Amino acid sequence: MPSGAKLRTIEKVGLALISLVVSLALAEGAARLLHRNAFPFLNLYTADPQLGVRLRPSAGTRVRSREGRVTEIETNALGFRGPEWPQPSDRVVPGRVLLLGDSQMFGYGVAYEASLAGQLATQLGAGAVVLDAAVPSWGPPEYEKVLAELGPTYRPEVVLFVANLANDWFETTVGNERRTSAEHGWAVRAQPGIVPASSLWGDLLFGRSHLVLAARELWEHHRSDRGMPTEAAAQLVRDVSMLRRPRGGYRSVMTPFVAQAAATCQAIGCRVIAVALPIDVQVDPREWRKYAGKPVDLTATEALLEDFVDEAEAAGVQTVNLLPVLREASPGAFLSDDYHLSPHGHAAIARAVATKLSPPPRFAGARP
Repeated sequence: MPSGAKLRTIEKVGLALISLVVSLALAEGAARLLHRNAFPFLNLYTADPQLGVRLRPSAGTRVRSREGRVTEIETNALGFRGPEWPQPSDRVVPGRVLLLGDSQMFGYGVAYEASLAGQLATQLGAGAVVLDAAVPSWGPPEYEKVLAELGPTYRPEVVLFVANLANDWFETTVGNERRTSAEHGWAVRAQPGIVPASSLWGDLLFGRSHLVLAARELWEHHRSDRGMPTEAAAQLVRDVSMLRRPRGGYRSVMTPFVAQAAATCQAIGCRVIAVALPIDVQVDPREWRKYAGKPVDLTATEALLEDFVDEAEAAGVQTVNLLPVLREASPGAFLSDDYHLSPHGHAAIARAVATKLSPPPRFAGARP
């Protein structure tokens, strides 16, 4: 049997461990209260070999902005934001809209009801259902894959293909499986041959602990996304000539993806509306005030949106160029501390898109 001295040592170590655990638990609880149990980034990602990442199904979290605004995020059984989707169909469903996009169409930073998906359904009225198949980090290759996966199953009448100038033009040549993966719920940079770690307890500790996140940010000197639009704008200006160089007979690198979406829709009976989404600082120079960095003249980059719209229309696809739409809605079309759309911006887009789906009899299923 252990001696009295050894027993006292064991008791001291045990008490110290219990004290440490209790202290950490109290500190975690205090951090949760301080941040209202909201995280600075979305932490619902799961790795996917084809799409880079998907979102965990039937999951929820709270995300806080730089100014402390908290957004509730909930996914349905398919891993998409918003309510449960209706049943699959073997024929086109009048009034059913499939929304393809990235974090902008996901409605990052706003309540689901205030996002395009939520507001468009209201704009279109009774019988309209908007299926929000947008996921942060996805790009044109993923929109194409997701349409091929979901289109024949849910048979939308209309597909909204929303191209985001902030990053989609650069993501046409690199699939998300080569750019993004997931670890413990967080989006991480994809690394060839490395399978990100994931386990129930690991996800709870590394994906849901405010203390662990704070420690990781200190250790990794995590960079804020504050300068992201500044960098994207500068890169667009540098590369605008390259991005407008004809490839495969097209001026816009986005045209092949829209053409493929149109072909997929033609096979299943739906139609595509191609939507060109500008970046906030392109819409209104006053948006530069929320970023660190010098303003950049973005006049030349407007041609990228024009090329996209012109070629889509030449291919028989309806289009919406949101640059004039959001300029008319500014100031206030974007969040005050972020480059994502505000509820006001989403509402402006919903109105613009709804006009393409009018008059109601045509949207209800009649063909011109």
